[in-house]
Amino acid sequence: MWQNFHFLRFLLENYQKSCYLRAMQKQEINQNDFVFTNDFNECCRAEYADYCLHILCLSGAARFAVGDTLFNVIGGDAIIKSSGKPITHVHCSEDFRIKALLISWRFLNANTPQSSYNVIGALSTTQNPVMSMQQADLERCLLNFEEIRRRLEQPYHNFFADVMRRAVETMILDFYDIHARMTHQNIEGVSQASRILQRFVTLLQEGLYKKERSVEYYASRLFITPKYLSEACVAVSGHNASYWIEYHFSQELARQLNDRSKPLVEIAHELNFSSPSYLSRYIKRVFDCSPSEYRKRLK
Repeated sequence: MWQNFHFLRFLLENYQKSCYLRAMQKQEINQNDFVFTNDFNECCRAEYADYCLHILCLSGAARFAVGDTLFNVIGGDAIIKSSGKPITHVHCSEDFRIKALLISWRFLNANTPQSSYNVIGALSTTQNPVMSMQQADLERCLLNFEEIRRRLEQPYHNFFADVMRRAVETMILDFYDIHARMTHQNIEGVSQASRILQRFVTLLQEGLYKKERSVEYYASRLFITPKYLSEACVAVSGHNASYWIEYHFSQELARQLNDRSKPLVEIAHELNFSSPSYLSRYIKRVFDCSPSEYRKRLK
C-alpha cells in the first residue's frame, strides 16, 4: 500500500509539472528573461544570480574565480555559468572582448530541450564553466545569439513564443554539440545510471534541496534504494549522491549570503535550519569561515 501511495504521488507531481509547463508555453515571453551585454562585469552582478550566463570570448584574456576555484579564459572560449556561487576576482586584459546572453532560469527550466545530454552538460559546467571552441563554433554561436535577439524584437509574430523557444533550444543543442566534441563525450546508449542521475539532478534543480537534504528522500522519490542512487551517481559523475545534494545546497547558500542585507535568521528559516546558530556551524564547515567573515570576503 505504501508503494502505491508513492506511485500515486509520483503521477500527481508529474501531472502538476506538465500543467506548469503548458502554462509556461501559453504565456507571453517576458523581455526581462533575456539580457544581452558586452560587459563581463555586468554578467557578474548579483541581480543576475538567477540567470544562466552564456559568454562568448572574442579576444584577449581574463581570469576569474567561482568560489575558491580560479579559471582562465582566452579569445575563442565560451563561459557557461549556471546560478550558484557568483563570479568574483575578475581580471581582464585591455583587449578582452565578449558577447554575452543571459537567460533567466524561469525561462530555461520550462524550455530546455529534451536531451540525454542535459545531465552531462549540467554536471560538467558546474565543475568547469570554461569551454574551448573552434573558430567555426564561435561563429555559429554568435549567429545563434543574433537570431535570439532578432526574434526577441518581433513580438508581433503570430507564433512568437514558439519561435523564441526554438531559437533558444537550437543555441543550447549547439553548445551541447561543441562540448561533446571538445570533451569526447559519448551520447549514444545512455546507461540506466545516467538516466537515474539525470532524474536526480532534475529534482535538485527544482530547489528541493532547500528543505530536503537526505539521500533517503531523493531515493524514495526515484523508487530506488539510497545505495543504488549513490552508486549510479559515482558511476556517472565520480561523486556520490550526498556530494551533489551538498553541492547544490552550498551554491544556494552562497547566493543567499551574497545578499548582505539579508539577516541570517531569514536565511536559516528559508533553508530549513532549526536555528541561526546551527546554520552558522554549517557555514563554518562548508566555507571554513563564519557568516560574517564570508560576507567580509565578498565585500
